[in-house]
Order: sequence, then structure tokens, then C-alpha cells
Amino acid sequence: MPGGTLAPLPSAAMDSGLAPPLSDAQIEEYREQGFTRLGRIVSDAEIAELLAEEARFRPQRGYGARENRTLLVSVQLCHRSEPVRRLCTAGRHVAAVVRLLGPDVCLTHTQFLTKLPDDAGTRSDIPWHQDNGYGQLDPMTDLTVWLALTPADQRNGGLFMVPGSHRRGLLDHGQAGANPLLRESAAGGEAIALPLGAGEAVAFSGLTVHGSGPNRTDQPRTGFYVRYCEPHARMLSEGGRPVLEDGHSWMVAGRAG
Repeated sequence: MPGGTLAPLPSAAMDSGLAPPLSDAQIEEYREQGFTRLGRIVSDAEIAELLAEEARFRPQRGYGARENRTLLVSVQLCHRSEPVRRLCTAGRHVAAVVRLLGPDVCLTHTQFLTKLPDDAGTRSDIPWHQDNGYGQLDPMTDLTVWLALTPADQRNGGLFMVPGSHRRGLLDHGQAGANPLLRESAAGGEAIALPLGAGEAVAFSGLTVHGSGPNRTDQPRTGFYVRYCEPHARMLSEGGRPVLEDGHSWMVAGRAG
């Protein structure tokens, strides 16, 4: 996966290093490129709290095939974790999500992703995909906020994005060759690396092609993501069921109908 960069959310504490509100330039970047950096959206204390929750819910087994034992995934924890629920429903990034998505917003999926150090016999990479290639929504206006809880870069399995790929619509996805539980599509464009410091986040469209490589360092890499959509969205991957009928969905802003 190739290399590159990009740019900043609401905060009462500008002097604490937390990001300012989303700018018009960032909104334009999101529309054109399919993603934009949000800057630092959580404090050191909040990072520590979320890392403690990741450790509390961390699975004993890796996600997928035996050789993928270094990829650890914990999903849908809003009902079980107050710090996760607080971040997802009232975090500093929510105002940015409203500006990008509209006044009525709900969340539909949350996930901790930890990559333990890989060796010659393990792989924690996540192939190219769109989030709608996993759980397809209608309309596909959804977006994901991906938060680094530890530094994430090319060495330890940080994100890569394909700018503008969201304009190509939903791509064909198949079972990933390296891990039967993962989905994979063609990248179809030049990718850039998106390194993030601890506490920094990026927002990207559910149609933006992205992926990540293995962790070639000696320390775990931990991220968290939350996927937001319009409350009238339907889950096409589950027979067209309304998203708010799912017990893991939460209203975050505005009205349900």
C-alpha cells in the first residue's frame, strides 16, 4: 500500500490541543476526496479510558483464520460500555458528523480493532474494501469516524485511502483470500497513507475504498470506529430492515422521523 497525508472538530478546550470545529474546506475535501481528517478529538484521559475498555472486552482469539490471530475485533459495545457510549453519542466529533451527514443522525456500528505485532506466520492486514461492502445501507450516505487510540502509521497497520473512490459507487466485494471473515474489493486507484497520532480521527464515506497493512512493530496498534447514518436508512444486507429496528443503533442527533 502506497504513501501520503491530509487535514481537522468541536472542542471547548482549544489550548488542550483538541481540534477546532469542522471548516468549510474540510467539508469540501470530504465531498471531493471521500474523507477528511478531524484532528485530535479525545484527550489523554479519554484515550486511557478507551484503551482500558478495549482491554476489558478484548477477545481471546483472533478474527478469522488461524494465521490472523493477531487481528482482534470487539463489536457493538455501546450497550455494555459507558465510555464507548459517551464517545459515540456525545463525542467532540459529533458536530462534524452532523455537518457532513445532516441534522438527523444515528449510529449503526461500533468496533475496536487491535493489531498485535505480526511475525512471519501471522497477518493482521485488512484488504481494500468499502464499509458498504460489509453492511450495505440504503441510502449509502453513511460515514465512518475512525479514531486512533495508539499512533497508527505504515509500520504498524495504519490506514490507507483511495481518494475519490466514493464517487465510483458500490464495488463488487468477495471473500478475502487471507481471511475468510473479511471482505475484499479492487482498490481501483492510487492510495495514500493516512498516518494518525493517538487521539486523532478521520471521517470517511461508506463508499470510500480503504484498507490497512500488517503490524510490523513490537507494540499493539489499537483503533476504534463508529459508523453513522441517517435514521431512515435501511439495512439491505439484512433484508431491508430499518436501521433503527436494530438493537445496536442509537439516535445521536436530530429526530428519528
